[in-house]
Amino acid sequence: MRRPIVIVLGFAILIILLLFSMTYTVSFHEVGIQSRFGETTEKSIVREPGLHFRLPFFADSVAIIDTRLKIQQSPLEMLQTADGQQIVVKAFLLWQVEREGMSPLQFYRAYGTTDVAKGAIDSQFRDALTVLSAYTFDELTGETNQLSKAEGDILAKLSTLKQTGIVPVSVGINRLLLPPKTTTAVLNRMQARRDTLAEQRRAKGTADAEAIRAEALAKHDKIMAFASHRAEDIRAEGEAQAAEYLQEMGKDEELAIFLACLDAVETALSRNTTLVLDSDIAPWHLLTPNESNSSGIPKPAQSNIDSNK
Repeated sequence: MRRPIVIVLGFAILIILLLFSMTYTVSFHEVGIQSRFGETTEKSIVREPGLHFRLPFFADSVAIIDTRLKIQQSPLEMLQTADGQQIVVKAFLLWQVEREGMSPLQFYRAYGTTDVAKGAIDSQFRDALTVLSAYTFDELTGETNQLSKAEGDILAKLSTLKQTGIVPVSVGINRLLLPPKTTTAVLNRMQARRDTLAEQRRAKGTADAEAIRAEALAKHDKIMAFASHRAEDIRAEGEAQAAEYLQEMGKDEELAIFLACLDAVETALSRNTTLVLDSDIAPWHLLTPNESNSSGIPKPAQSNIDSNK
């Protein structure tokens, strides 16, 4: 009774093992390479996700390749820049296996597994970092650095990986350190450079100030010369006109004095004004033309007063 059960169980296990060896699955982010008796062709690439069949046992073997983005970190590398400075660099590389074309098969034939590929990539990545030696220290640091260009040069040097089905996606430098001796030298050089720049700016500021001052002085002299010349013209014109009036007023001096006094009275009383003055003070002595005064202030002739009345 037990023997038939054992046989049935044996056949069931055999069938399960046979089915297990005849099937495999490929995820959406994977590519399968199915080799038959160790040989691979273009048809060996399996991209469709899902359940797939193969010949059992050792007839067919399947390698699953992950095509997702992977990161590769470089160790700390000491390099010398173009201007002789020592730097310590650590960078990272983002890479993946290309799904299209023959890339998966090329990757499989070159490396077989991702772990083997990582070792090869690490060696090439460290070699590509030597590109930084073509840059000076100032080109790798500071506000005007060319770090992005340097990363692009590293990425370009890794383009040979495409021949093995690997696509280098991006390179980044995440650490840039200086040895202690280099740090002191760099700081001293930076201080000297800043002092030089400060002195240049100071000299330029002084020169600009002198230029502005000279320009302002020239404009001042020009304006003053023009104003002086214009004042002389106005003064000459005024004197010419005054000479005409003086000549006319000289014909009757007493009338001229009388008119000048009237103008003074008009000006003084042009607003609400209260004055308490002695009548002997000019021009108020005109209010009492018939009275004599001891102040010696001249009065117009009586005939002129009568004619103005």
